[in-house]
Amino acid sequence: MNLFLAGLDHTTAPVEIREQLAFSQTDLPSALLQLTQADNGSPPLFTEAVILSTCNRVEIYGVANPGTTAQHVVDFLANFHRRPAGSFVHTLYFYQGESVARHLCATAAGLRSLVLGEAQIQGQVRSAYEAAQRIGSVGSVLHRLFQIALVAGKRVRHETTIGKGAASVSQAGVELARRRLGDLRGREVLLIGGGEVSELAAQNLIANGADRLTIVNRTSSRAAALAERYGAEMLDFGALPEALARADIVISSTAAPVPIIYRHHIAEALSHKQRMRACGDCDPPAMLLIDLAVPRDIAADVAELPGVHLFTVDDLREVVSHTIELRSAVIDIANQIVEEQVREFSDWLRTQEALPVLTMLRQRAEEVRNEELTRALRRLHDLSPEQRAVIEGLSRSIVNKLLHPPTRCLREAAAHGQGKRYATMLAELFNLELTLEHKAGATGNTELTDRMR
Repeated sequence: MNLFLAGLDHTTAPVEIREQLAFSQTDLPSALLQLTQADNGSPPLFTEAVILSTCNRVEIYGVANPGTTAQHVVDFLANFHRRPAGSFVHTLYFYQGESVARHLCATAAGLRSLVLGEAQIQGQVRSAYEAAQRIGSVGSVLHRLFQIALVAGKRVRHETTIGKGAASVSQAGVELARRRLGDLRGREVLLIGGGEVSELAAQNLIANGADRLTIVNRTSSRAAALAERYGAEMLDFGALPEALARADIVISSTAAPVPIIYRHHIAEALSHKQRMRACGDCDPPAMLLIDLAVPRDIAADVAELPGVHLFTVDDLREVVSHTIELRSAVIDIANQIVEEQVREFSDWLRTQEALPVLTMLRQRAEEVRNEELTRALRRLHDLSPEQRAVIEGLSRSIVNKLLHPPTRCLREAAAHGQGKRYATMLAELFNLELTLEHKAGATGNTELTDRMR
């Protein structure tokens, strides 16, 4: 089984590239079907696939078909997003086999996050898995892999203190605002978006003294519910220009595929602020804009306006870098838990090597049993239904007892890494013809690379 991962994250690619390769919720069905369905007679790239796309990473997990190469996945990304491969290929990492399991377990545990130990990634991993399940691109291998990774994340957070007081991206954004502006009391704060990131930002804003909060979202009901919970004012999305004109701080985190705030929006807001101040000698008005969305909500050239301070998720490193030092003592323990979960997955995966041969052995035994049972019943004309059932049960019992020792032996051998050798021996002893797919799985796919730069 060729377990494969291709991806990029905040350590290899800037937000400008991550947003170009991000998959929206509406993109996922088409993308997963393209990865797992045959195209014009050609086999699909993967028999199973899951896409994990967050503000800090874009990753494709899959069980690769024989012949699938890293270049095929690069071509898929380039074609799907209509981007030249040369613009992003240098930011990608590629893993195979056990390394895929290790990376996903560490990711679910928050060990690969911009904010070390953040809890939000656990839900994002689960959501990616469940989305692929609904589309039908998850099979037994990725089902097991993601379940074990989610357990790894849960164990790390329960068995270590890595998540104690762990900052989220939202909290880091609020901390950035506090560092830049000091006391948040009396500041006009505008939150754009009604999802989890905005809710966490609202919690942290209030905890840091913010008392003048406005929430804008395309879905008014979500914005209203959020505003009610945190004592904020709610405005319809159409009132965004008005809200910008009032705001000192803007924190945006929508799922929009393109920017929702452009240069002219902020220029108009600053002009309005200047007119309202009625102070010819005053310093120009200033705005602090924190864009937590990927793709970005705020156009990059907004930063060119005088008085505007624009930050993206990549700028949060200065805020969260100290968390690695504070939690370094528990990282080793967390990594040990990850390794335990990886071993569990690897042990399970090895036992799967025995399944094709065991299935063929069972099928061959059933064929022989049915042939001999039919021949015997033809000679016994006057049997009652009860007598026929006894004879059929006898034949099944004999087959099961004969198959039990080699089945047990092969499963135990697979669990100790000897599954391929024993499966080949069993196939030769019973004259079983291995399928091409199983042969490819036994030899491995040498065309895939662990890492390409």
